[in-house]
Amino acid sequence: MAFVAFLGEVRAKPPDVVVVDKDTDKPYPFDILKANTWQPVEKGLQFLRMSETVMRDRGEGENQKLPVTVDFDILKFDPAYFDFSVYGAVTDKTESKALLVWLQQYDLTAVINSSMYLTDGKTSIGYLRKNDVYNNNHIGKSLGAFFVSCPYEKYQGKIPSCSIIYDNDPDLDTYFSQTEKERTLENALKKYSVVVQNFKLVDLPDNQSEWKAQRRHSIAAVAQDEDNEILLMYASKPLTVQEFRTVLHKNGPLRIKRAMYAEGGAEASMAYRKKTVFLWQHEENIMLFLKGTVKLPNIIGIKRKQ
Repeated sequence: MAFVAFLGEVRAKPPDVVVVDKDTDKPYPFDILKANTWQPVEKGLQFLRMSETVMRDRGEGENQKLPVTVDFDILKFDPAYFDFSVYGAVTDKTESKALLVWLQQYDLTAVINSSMYLTDGKTSIGYLRKNDVYNNNHIGKSLGAFFVSCPYEKYQGKIPSCSIIYDNDPDLDTYFSQTEKERTLENALKKYSVVVQNFKLVDLPDNQSEWKAQRRHSIAAVAQDEDNEILLMYASKPLTVQEFRTVLHKNGPLRIKRAMYAEGGAEASMAYRKKTVFLWQHEENIMLFLKGTVKLPNIIGIKRKQ
């Protein structure tokens, strides 16, 4: 099925769009009914449907817990085959766009929200820079996680091409040579042309985050596993941040090392293109996204390497 309403901003031919889970009769490049098993999608990309049971507080006393199944979908990208960047209204000197417009206009393989934003509709809640253009030059002290990519030329091959860095990261030395003495977070960030900050989700030992938002909503997040591959994660069924984090901490097949919250609620979304576009969005907002009603100021975009 082809949706054309959002393409007033784009001259290219509209893609076919499959809404994951809603369009159950459509062909998928992965099995959406197979849980907790990594499935190859294309070279350098795997899919997993995570399914775990967590205990949900019923609000009727400390011992009133209810087992609930938490499901969410994950696309895992190997940086050896894909490039990662941030695209935004400010950093790319354009305007906020519908998710599918970002995907098509910049010829991306996959997209996800990059970060929450302020009431002006464009400013990220934390630090966000692309090259020397700032969306926000303030490092939020309570956020704690930075998605970084595209090292400047002098650092290419010497530091990870794409990573998530924590503000108290024990692996900070990874980003410096033996001769460098000022091994600070700020100096590590300066080596990358793309930096975006948001809340950390997976805590380091002995450093539990105080951010435990309890409102239930859909969640978009980005993570890095123990093999330094990058995971885009989307939970469409409403859940709390703490429930989402509980599943990540269990790890299982995920083997998460670092994770960053990207967005929650109506704006949270994810998409992957393989001829057909596969869209992840909360079912109550699907038509708004297909019509291009919801505009996103900043997204993380992924392209296959040439």
